[in-house]
Amino acid sequence: MFCQNCGKKIEGGDLFCPFCGAKQQQVNPSENGGASFTAGSQKLTRKGLGIAVICVLIVIVLVLVLIGSLCTGGPKQVVKEYYQAIEKCDAKKLLDTVPKDYLKEVMDEKDLTKRELLKEVQAYLDKYYSGYDDIKVSITDQEKLDRDDFSDYFDFDLEEDADLEIKKAVQFDLKVRYQSDEGKQTEKEEFIVFRYENGWYSMDAVFLVAMSAYL
Repeated sequence: MFCQNCGKKIEGGDLFCPFCGAKQQQVNPSENGGASFTAGSQKLTRKGLGIAVICVLIVIVLVLVLIGSLCTGGPKQVVKEYYQAIEKCDAKKLLDTVPKDYLKEVMDEKDLTKRELLKEVQAYLDKYYSGYDDIKVSITDQEKLDRDDFSDYFDFDLEEDADLEIKKAVQFDLKVRYQSDEGKQTEKEEFIVFRYENGWYSMDAVFLVAMSAYL
């Protein structure tokens, strides 16, 4: 303890300084320093809480972005989903790679319900693709297509003068390996994936649906 007047060291219990005689004011540490420490702790806690909230919000945004990207899928994801549907003869999964607007146009024109269209596609898959197993696909090359390159593919003549407006398309060169009744086979294929509204879709799947419904 030090004298509050002259600053010299004195005993802790002294009421008066033995050097200058000044009266010493007794301070209760729990009433002074404790209060200051508590206030500081509250400030630190609030600051830490604010940082934690910001971090949580950032994580939520990143998760939503990731979920969004998974939901819409990229061009390569469409390739994967299409061949998975072919291997499993899964009509429902295949229809996920076709724009809903086109499916609606087919159903309206052929007077089909969604269940009936699904049945037609399933029958087509079972007839022509049930013998294909263990399909493995590798991408050997890819290129973005200009509008002139793919405009003829997408003239579906939807309601009145509204066409399926395609702004982007990618052509993949694929090496497809599969098991059939004739043994292991390898083929080279061109596979076009196009972007419509907020998703990527398969041109092959569109043709397959057309073949199922119109033939």
